[in-house]
Amino acid sequence: MERSLKQLQIIYEHVMNQIEEGIVISDDENKVIFVNKAAEAIEGIDSKTCLGKRMEDIYIHTKNTHSKHAAVLNTGIPANEYLNQYMIRESHKMMNVVERMFPVNIDKKTVAVYSLIKNLPALKKNIDQSLELYTYFHKEKMTNGTKYTFNSIIGNDINFIEAISNARNVAKNQTTVLIFGETGTGKELFAQSIHNASPYQNGPFISVNCAAIPSTLLESMFFGTAKGAFTGAENMAGLFEQAEKGTLFLDEINSMDIRLQAKLLKVLEDKKVTRIGSEKAIHISCRILCALNEDPQKCIKEQRLRQDLYYRLSSCILHIPPLRQRVSDIPLLCKYYLQKFNQEYRLNIECVDHSLMEEFKKYSWPGNVRELQHVIESAYSISEQNIKILQLKNIAYYYRKFFTEASKPQKEEYFAEEAAGRTDVGLKETMDNYEKMVLLQALNRNKKNITATAKELEITRQALQYKMKKYNLRL
Repeated sequence: MERSLKQLQIIYEHVMNQIEEGIVISDDENKVIFVNKAAEAIEGIDSKTCLGKRMEDIYIHTKNTHSKHAAVLNTGIPANEYLNQYMIRESHKMMNVVERMFPVNIDKKTVAVYSLIKNLPALKKNIDQSLELYTYFHKEKMTNGTKYTFNSIIGNDINFIEAISNARNVAKNQTTVLIFGETGTGKELFAQSIHNASPYQNGPFISVNCAAIPSTLLESMFFGTAKGAFTGAENMAGLFEQAEKGTLFLDEINSMDIRLQAKLLKVLEDKKVTRIGSEKAIHISCRILCALNEDPQKCIKEQRLRQDLYYRLSSCILHIPPLRQRVSDIPLLCKYYLQKFNQEYRLNIECVDHSLMEEFKKYSWPGNVRELQHVIESAYSISEQNIKILQLKNIAYYYRKFFTEASKPQKEEYFAEEAAGRTDVGLKETMDNYEKMVLLQALNRNKKNITATAKELEITRQALQYKMKKYNLRL
């Protein structure tokens, strides 16, 4: 059967879109005629808007590089594998790639040029994983209060790999870093990894969740106290001093009292602290990492984050993408957690059922990677038999509901049903479900305003935010 030109074109495009290397093809006028899916993902471009444009209208080369498409077009000589750096003109995204380039010659004339592109950070990640495969199950024993390094971070999504690459680069210097990511994306994992790849790695790593500690205690914890500052006060070093030659990680700084944020800003600028009740300034030598679980501009607008503090931190911002934006990593993470929990629970679950995996990919994962971990572990916790394939029926009822309804958003009616309509759960789960329902109803009545909701419930803002984090309730 003879195939039409259109059919052949569809076949060829389908094949090239399955290739992991980015492919960009230009014609004899140096205009783009094809961009595959991998190139779109690597460079963050849209193939439809690129077609017909000249290469120089899409890419800007740095002063140390030049366009080899034009050179290969003019000479007809291929360019062997080389490192290339260029910028995407529209997005200003800087690319570091390993590239090969070949001419298409017909009758001794070059009619097209195609390049094969590998993202350099992704390539380094794959090499690291390959080299360390034999130690995959061996935990690194840290003595500085941490458990994680960059080798602990799992993911092959291109944007996630770029976040890892940026974090690796930032780790080498002494800059203060702001890590921005939703609850459960792995902010502390990144913070510990930065510490362990930094000049401060031999010092302590101290982590503080600012949402879980009342501001009255947080100030004395940060700055320490001098004897006699108040009744019963003794000389006590604060966290800045305790983190000497190490790293202090301040999670959820948007939950920190605004007045205390001003003092934090002064510490960042002066590198000095003064204990409560003392007049003596103490020089500190530690790295400070901060994290937000909400959009910083939103926090500034709602006056939960000082604008000047944000500007002080914004010279280096690391964004960790949520799990719903890196769906391709879900099978890899599932495989990791099955291996992890098989060891811990002495079971042998081999894989996740295909239909359940599809539901995992559809689900929005408001709790991100942490929620995925809990969903998988729930099967081990309630399993009464040695199952081989993880199916929907094997995970806990609480989580099962999310996947049977294909990622529907949380509803008050569901929480009401969970709190009052079931008789097959224990007291703790029933009370948790009821508390969750009360919180959600109060947040809705107060139009998601944290201060007003906390006031109605007669609890502190920090306590409310802690409970919202506990139940994965997002504004």
